[in-house]
Amino acid sequence: MEINGSEKFKYDSNSFVILPPYSRVKLEIEEKTKALVIEIDSYLINHVLSKLKIEFEPYELGNVNNVLFVGKYSPDLTQTYKKIVDTFLSRKVNREFLLDLYTQEFVYDIFKYRGAEKIINDKNSEIYHILDYINTNYLRKLKISDIAKEFNMKEYELTKYFKKFTGKSPKEYIKDLKLNKAKELLKFENVTNVCYDIGYENISYFIKEFKNKFGVTPNLYKKTLNS
Repeated sequence: MEINGSEKFKYDSNSFVILPPYSRVKLEIEEKTKALVIEIDSYLINHVLSKLKIEFEPYELGNVNNVLFVGKYSPDLTQTYKKIVDTFLSRKVNREFLLDLYTQEFVYDIFKYRGAEKIINDKNSEIYHILDYINTNYLRKLKISDIAKEFNMKEYELTKYFKKFTGKSPKEYIKDLKLNKAKELLKFENVTNVCYDIGYENISYFIKEFKNKFGVTPNLYKKTLNS
């Protein structure tokens, strides 16, 4: 494996690799191999970090630097990893809900490795200043022009730059943030209140967007949580 033009290194089935966001990866695979790649968005990372006080564990580490991080699986991480895979491959009614929980647990288990957060949550790049601004302000009526003005960019420049790093337009990213927030709020509030809380003015449109993303209506998702 080669990350962002770094020196090549090898890792095996007992190891895992944590990469900075938007890394360029080159792989040389000499035999048939199965690998699981989990992409964790900044919303989930910030959500986990805001809820928990991380206690570092004395796990054996290797190749820790600003480019990559290689660690040996701990029992906790291995168990959570298996739960994610088993749930993903299952046909459980609550599969998506369980995956959400297990992925949060997975992030927590990773962050117990000293140095992991620095790589995953690196704040040096300008894209992170933009992401941080959006993550802080997305629940108000945030326009793309507002973001572009904040960072002295034209709207088309911002959209092109943002999409290069995230694979989404700012508008798509904000929509995902709002809908993920809706899932969280539905644990405690009714569908109408959640709709307005996250900035939607049309309930029917909110229901349509929620179903397009998660495959169920907000009301059905809430019933699943309650059951």
